[in-house]
Amino acid sequence: MPLVVRPNQMREGPWLDRLFPIHLPDGRVVAVTAFSVLPSNHGILEGGLNPQANARQRERMRTIAAERHGGRVIELEPDIEPLPEISTPRRPGERLPWMACTARLSSRPINPKMVSSELTLLWWMDAFELPLPQEIERVAAGLDWAGSAQDVDLP
Repeated sequence: MPLVVRPNQMREGPWLDRLFPIHLPDGRVVAVTAFSVLPSNHGILEGGLNPQANARQRERMRTIAAERHGGRVIELEPDIEPLPEISTPRRPGERLPWMACTARLSSRPINPKMVSSELTLLWWMDAFELPLPQEIERVAAGLDWAGSAQDVDLP
């Protein structure tokens, strides 16, 4: 399949360093430059499934997201499921959705003197119900890009 160049493709993708574009409700086109997924209980050997372990896992996933993809990490609140079958009055049981997903997003800069605006999005889900570009577009739909993304310049 030949490479078809479109206007503004360098910023919106697919391009040399971009996977695919997604569209935000405000009309902004954002390119996905990286994506990763880990089990939400990655690294837990025993314990877990309680509020304290979940809080540690959320912090761990924010750290991994920043290390892998850089920049500001915006985490969407997960739907935490109560687990009454393993709960006690002193130790409530709960679980995060099964997957921690991260995507690095890049778009035209907010400040036109800069090169681009970027952020890393972290969200939690049990299963992919849509193709990956549509799934990322769905979870990114609520982003306030101007209030969340960081402008970057050339190094």
